[in-house]
Amino acid sequence: MHQALYRKYRPAAFSDVVGQTHITSVLRYQVKEGRTSHAYLFCGSRGTGKTTCAKILAKAVNCLDPVNGDPCGKCENCLAIENGSASDVTEMDAASNTGVDYIRDIKDEVMYAPSMLKNRIYIIDEVHMLSPGAFNALLKTLEEPPSHVVFILATTEMQKIPATILSRCQRFEFKRISADVISARLSYIAEKEGIELEDDAARLIARAAQGGMRDAISLLELCSADGGKVTTKRVEELSGGVGRKTSEDAVRAIADRSGRAIFDIVASIYASTGDLSVFISELIGYYRDMTVYKTVKDMPEQELRREILDLTEGEFEVLRELSDRFRYETLLYHSSILEKALPQIVGSVGMSGRIAAELALLRLTVPKLDATPEALLDRISKLEEALLYAKAPACGVSAKPDLPARETPQSEPVRNQAGPFVYEQKDPAEQSVKQKSGPAPDGAPETPRTRKVIGNFVDVIRAYEATSPSSSAWLSGAAAYDLGDGTVEVVLSNALSLQMLKRERAEEALAAIIFSECSINARVVFTVAPDDKPKTKNLFDLD
Repeated sequence: MHQALYRKYRPAAFSDVVGQTHITSVLRYQVKEGRTSHAYLFCGSRGTGKTTCAKILAKAVNCLDPVNGDPCGKCENCLAIENGSASDVTEMDAASNTGVDYIRDIKDEVMYAPSMLKNRIYIIDEVHMLSPGAFNALLKTLEEPPSHVVFILATTEMQKIPATILSRCQRFEFKRISADVISARLSYIAEKEGIELEDDAARLIARAAQGGMRDAISLLELCSADGGKVTTKRVEELSGGVGRKTSEDAVRAIADRSGRAIFDIVASIYASTGDLSVFISELIGYYRDMTVYKTVKDMPEQELRREILDLTEGEFEVLRELSDRFRYETLLYHSSILEKALPQIVGSVGMSGRIAAELALLRLTVPKLDATPEALLDRISKLEEALLYAKAPACGVSAKPDLPARETPQSEPVRNQAGPFVYEQKDPAEQSVKQKSGPAPDGAPETPRTRKVIGNFVDVIRAYEATSPSSSAWLSGAAAYDLGDGTVEVVLSNALSLQMLKRERAEEALAAIIFSECSINARVVFTVAPDDKPKTKNLFDLD
């Protein structure tokens, strides 16, 4: 009968256990020096080696010829424990034996000497499932058992163990095994079994296992069940994942505000019977990596890449490039949207999950449609940065390198104590004289300006109203023109509006918003319509 690979390659000695050196070194020393405890508690996530170490310890304390604290694996005691014929080693699953009667049976048994081994061993797996009565029945025996009895308790939920039990045991916490260690072990098993395994596929399996060696070996066996080569595509198909490349493509589409790319990615996953909930989970993980990078990017790159992010050099470079396109507030906002959408996708059936995923991703590309506090925080952070640096990136991403650099106007903005930047104001009378006077006094003819109407200036006014509702009324009836020389002229309806907006120093805020809404990188100057009446009807006029 076929034996599962995780059982076939289960370590037989402490020296074979990988990723838990901080535990195996102590246990080997205790066995070697004859200083083993009467009760142990092994805690940690699934597949990290708790039961394996419990069985090795059971063999080690009963071995007739131990080798540096490891069981020899050849004596009759080791062989009896290995094949399960040793009556003095009892393995109990507390998940199915939760009652107090089972513990009472143990209390009765421990009084008798072992029949064939040196010590009687009780391994209780998932011990947190015992009932309160069973824990109470175990207390006295666990505290003062006979000298020939050793209790080894194992659990995945240490917080559910009563403090009275914890205080009576030596506690060992099993860590999640790193992806490097798991992938190396998978390569070793694949070589022994004649399985053709790609390095990238081994690493993908290691990540999917989330620190559990047993899960990783089981997934390797599943992927190699057809006898073919184990590739990343094969692993993604059988694990339900979509791969880091798909997450990278989705993040890039969000940064580019490409709705079409979003729909294409979701459609591709849906058509290939991929799990959209796994895709969203992996996307949340990618946002987590970007957030970590922006938070601790001052850490040495090697330590950050391997210890915190667990990425290859190529993956780290792509993460760096995409992270630089988002603000910290934007990453937190996008993560909250995806986390709220995940339960809807997990519990959905058919097209409803696809629709929920598409709507969630589209909300990330159009933040104006969201009025949640996270979305408003993201938008406010953009305006704050725009006011500080006199420029504003659009849609939560950094300014693209291919945008034209800001042209320096004839009169540069200067810093003063009144605000971040103050632009020189253009006098309407002086402008009118310049337009009629022809050549300049030095004889050099002025280049005529081309005035291009900014058609969606109403959107700029609405955005300004969100930040300065008290002064936005002075923009009523205003029109805006791109002069083509790095200047946007905002023509106001009356001189009072000009004075009020200049007092509020609205030029830099409008310049930032115009850059965001219209992709025009220019300074703003205010003028007043030359006619007695404004060019567009003022909402405050009663006529």
